[in-house]
Amino acid sequence: MVTQVAVIYHMFPHYRLPVMQALDSSDRFAFAFFGDDKDHQGIRTVDPRCVRAFHPSRFYQWRGLFWQGAAVRQALSRDHRAIIFLGNPNFISTWIGVLFARVTGKKTLLWAHGWLRPEPWSKRIVRNLFYHLADLVLVYGDRAKRLANQSGFPTKKVKPIYNSLDYAAAQAILNSIRANELNSIHPQSLFKNSSPIMICTARLTQLCELNLLMEASSLLSRRGRPVNVLLVGDGPERAALEVQASHLGLSVHFFGSCYDEQMLGRLIFHSDIMVQPGKMGLTVIHSLMYGTPAITHSDMNHQMPEAESIIEGRTGLLFRRGDAADLADKIDQWLLSCTDREAVRKECMAVIEEKWNPAVQRRLIEEALEGLLGR
Repeated sequence: MVTQVAVIYHMFPHYRLPVMQALDSSDRFAFAFFGDDKDHQGIRTVDPRCVRAFHPSRFYQWRGLFWQGAAVRQALSRDHRAIIFLGNPNFISTWIGVLFARVTGKKTLLWAHGWLRPEPWSKRIVRNLFYHLADLVLVYGDRAKRLANQSGFPTKKVKPIYNSLDYAAAQAILNSIRANELNSIHPQSLFKNSSPIMICTARLTQLCELNLLMEASSLLSRRGRPVNVLLVGDGPERAALEVQASHLGLSVHFFGSCYDEQMLGRLIFHSDIMVQPGKMGLTVIHSLMYGTPAITHSDMNHQMPEAESIIEGRTGLLFRRGDAADLADKIDQWLLSCTDREAVRKECMAVIEEKWNPAVQRRLIEEALEGLLGR
């Protein structure tokens, strides 16, 4: 008999659909998903019809605290042997839900970023207390497990399961690109020269720190190593970046927002480097899926877990945070050393194949459940 497992999130963003469908295809467990079906802060939710068991479950916010009744109801229900909760300590309902689930004999897991940086003692105590309530904490990367150990949390209760995008769709698009079956725009056609293309696919906000990319591009131009910059996205910083690009006389194309994955795949595939000077999360996974290396800053206390997929010299490089000159050096270094583009593509895709895809996430979650349930 298949074991029933509940997955309770505040809402499932559209980019979570591939891992949800991977879990939904499991022949070991039957996953039921509980989450709000309303968009949140401009982020689209998944289509509930895309998995077999989706239960709309509203959540409510009061200042910095949240409540989701499904966390408590499912903890008391007899329908599931295990529950995977969103591991956000600001959800009061999750504290109660985890306790009730344990009292009723269910195994409990928290799915969270986990530890991103060393924290002050007050925050560390609250986080560790919250995570201690569960049987296991599922985190996004290996660094979180090391930080857990440093904070005094038992590493046997921490399991990295990484993160992912739609790997299967990317593979299909890659095959079409290689067979020259796509009619979407080639990025080189957007520029008046054949200089290397630095792409960034992200919302244009201050967090991306794209002003540093402009400064680095200007430095490279003065060194006689001009580059093209392709910004795919829109946002509040666009006007300021346009002014900066014009003032510095740079070759920058503002593509605007794009949600066409075939177009995005082609633009990324044919670019030389993905550069995001600020925090870099799923953008790096998106880039490596299409075989394009990534450059971002090296201060992991101010990074996202997905930046762990950058293996220096193989799938990209890291520069000193906030240092435009060092960013220029790293771009120049990569362009000079990368003589075999196809070999780099293989390196990038191999990293995704190894860890950062929905099939691997499903396997690791299944392993975690089997370990807890004694199967």
